[in-house]
Amino acid sequence: MIVNEVNAKIKVGAVFEGAHVTPKWFFWDRIKHVVKTVEHTWRAREGETPLLFFSVTDGANVYEIRLNQRTLEWRLEKVYMDG
Repeated sequence: MIVNEVNAKIKVGAVFEGAHVTPKWFFWDRIKHVVKTVEHTWRAREGETPLLFFSVTDGANVYEIRLNQRTLEWRLEKVYMDG
């Protein structure tokens, strides 16, 4: 498996239900990736800033995306590809 470090700002379409967030799609490099499955979620902090991470798949690759809960900025952290 090939792991690519990306760390790029992305646009995400997500559903917010109460305290739960579910990403549904995201744009990366002008390409829309539809989230088929959220594989895993976890929380972390960067100083005082709460971060919410998601491991999602579009059926071909696995993407690690994060939501900065203070600024509401989404970033694509990593892409895992079969190689």
